[in-house]
Amino acid sequence: MPHKIRPLLLSILLLLPVLLSGNGQGRICGTIRCHESGAPLGAVNVYLKGTSLGAASESNGNYCIYDIPPGDYTVLFRMIGYKTQEFPGISVSEDETVTLDVYMNPTVLEYNQSITVTSTRGPTLVTDVPASVNVLDTDAPEYQNAQNLGEILQNIQGVFIKDQGGLGNTKTISLRGSTAGQVVVLLDGQRINNPQTGEVDLSTLSLEGVEKIEVVRGSNSALYGADAIGGVVNIITRSDKQKEGGWQGSVKTTGASFGTFSLESTVDAKIKRWDISGSGKYLHSKGDFTFTDNYGQERTRKNADIESTDLHGRLATSLGEGLFTRHLEFTLRHHESERGAPGTIEPYYYQARMWDKQNQANMLLSGKIFSCLHELRWQNYYYDSWSRYFNDESLQKVDSRFTTRTGGSEIQVRSILEDWSTLTYGSGIRLDYMQDHQTSDERLRTSAYFFTVSENQLPVQILGMKKLSLVPSLRYDWNSDYPNRFSPKIGLVFNWGERWLTSLKMNAGLSYRAPTFNDLYWPEDAWTKGNPDLSPENGMDWDMGIRLQYPVLNGFYLESTYFENYLSDMIIWQETAGLWMPENVQSARIRGVENSLKFSPLKNNLTFQANHTFMDARNTNPESPAEYEKILVYRPKHTVNVSLTGRILHIYGTYSYQYVSRRYTDATNVWRNSLDPYSLSHISIGYEMAYKTFRLTVNTHLKNLFGTEYRVIKNMPVPGREWRVSLTVEKK
Repeated sequence: MPHKIRPLLLSILLLLPVLLSGNGQGRICGTIRCHESGAPLGAVNVYLKGTSLGAASESNGNYCIYDIPPGDYTVLFRMIGYKTQEFPGISVSEDETVTLDVYMNPTVLEYNQSITVTSTRGPTLVTDVPASVNVLDTDAPEYQNAQNLGEILQNIQGVFIKDQGGLGNTKTISLRGSTAGQVVVLLDGQRINNPQTGEVDLSTLSLEGVEKIEVVRGSNSALYGADAIGGVVNIITRSDKQKEGGWQGSVKTTGASFGTFSLESTVDAKIKRWDISGSGKYLHSKGDFTFTDNYGQERTRKNADIESTDLHGRLATSLGEGLFTRHLEFTLRHHESERGAPGTIEPYYYQARMWDKQNQANMLLSGKIFSCLHELRWQNYYYDSWSRYFNDESLQKVDSRFTTRTGGSEIQVRSILEDWSTLTYGSGIRLDYMQDHQTSDERLRTSAYFFTVSENQLPVQILGMKKLSLVPSLRYDWNSDYPNRFSPKIGLVFNWGERWLTSLKMNAGLSYRAPTFNDLYWPEDAWTKGNPDLSPENGMDWDMGIRLQYPVLNGFYLESTYFENYLSDMIIWQETAGLWMPENVQSARIRGVENSLKFSPLKNNLTFQANHTFMDARNTNPESPAEYEKILVYRPKHTVNVSLTGRILHIYGTYSYQYVSRRYTDATNVWRNSLDPYSLSHISIGYEMAYKTFRLTVNTHLKNLFGTEYRVIKNMPVPGREWRVSLTVEKK
């Protein structure tokens, strides 16, 4: 028997190289480069039309599709910001490697396009999404000395920041006339709205570790669920900055008026397959600015100090090779602060204090699944917040302490159905918890959801049109505290031209805001109590606008949008049977026009930007005759923002101007209770100097150049003229 086995084994060994040399199938390989610059392009999707076979190009532009059965194929090359390339009739034979090198053309040749991930939950050109979007780069010169998120957002069309004072005072956002609780704030795609209040204090969000900020105006409950009536703000932290082995970092120190000092540090390193980054910031400010009280007397703002610490860390790696490489990422954020809480100037609290602690942990796993046509994003997150407010100067001593915790998981898949159609869909579960340490009450809310959005870019040759983008989306939410909700939305974009691009955008959708823990369960006392029978607020909105993006003046951009939003069942705290409690009683109609303009008369040396928002926000509840058809409080009719940024060699500077019209502070629009309009001017000048691998930047900033006295909120003074000087040392 052994003598019969030996020839068989010898035959197998002799045939093994032949068996391993091929499997009867072929390959298509090559390199992808940019036609304009010749640079290699990574992350390009390459696939065979009508099959699930494909690949994604590496950072050096190389790609290879394996195991292709013999036959003729159409090869598609697709990447955001570049024209889709299609090569029909590519023949593949057994054991053959077909070489196909490609040069891809940018979709716009003479100026850059912004890419948004918030509008459709996936990377899409701003010109192809129906929503009104701003994408802000935090490294831009005009943001060099910004200390928190509120200072960056205040110059965007449709945005109004309710600023209660200096650095240590609360700052909340309104989008298109919404309340702060009607705006969803995301950190890397996950909401950080406090389930107790429904709001986010922007003064507690520093900018260390942040790469860009996206602001989507208009309802977005169809993608992000409850509270997205006014829109969404997405804070996106830095991705891999160090592409090869080694490290880079920076140290920045800032001194400013009112005893303000901050120190920031960042570091990014790449060690083999691991990307590591960390940043931290320490801020201290006395906040002792002067103001004029209601009786014309000059006073100094007391008890307005702040001391805070912010930390951010990120650890990322890649698992596997080739098409099915998985990207795993862990991020941690920590904020801790103690602040004075002087409140209004009538009454004035000289001893009241506030403490905040916030922690966020996030795990993200992403990569291709099944084929190059499907991309998975699986995110698990945890967020907790502890806050305390102490005040023994009020009529009733207050020492409130609350803990909120949020945890959840979300799975999202983005699938390319055709070269013109992409479907994004997913589901998630979320738990919100609140504990009142004073009453020992504990509340738990459970929610689950499913969402889908379809992006369709149809080639349409009607009236000179280049393409039509149709973007329907739908979300279903189940919640333990209120009825389940369907939230639909549909958007259209008509595009004429390519380099000379004219876009007509339209949107319509339904949205809602959920009652907060405070609304539902505020503990009953002698004055107030919650209302567990509340229903969600409802919103129905639509908008229509035109966007022009032309290759003149080094990138000319003009956008104008008309919007309307109808709100019902709005939750208002009012007196009922001797107790203040929330009720679904108010309705409102908000309409307006947003205009924005940008161009660069001198390429890379001078940029002009301007925007104007007209808004008419009115109470439409006929059951309150004194308030019916009156303007909603703290909704200015006009806001204007203008900025001019210039650069000469190593020196750069920015001048910005802001105008805010009159705001009413009571629902009946009594003139004497309104706040005067105000105009502000700001100027900053910076100098950059490079030496070998180091760069030194000095930036000076003068806020409120002419020392204008104004109020954003009634009886809440804000600083007058303020200077800031920063010094940054970077190692590249």
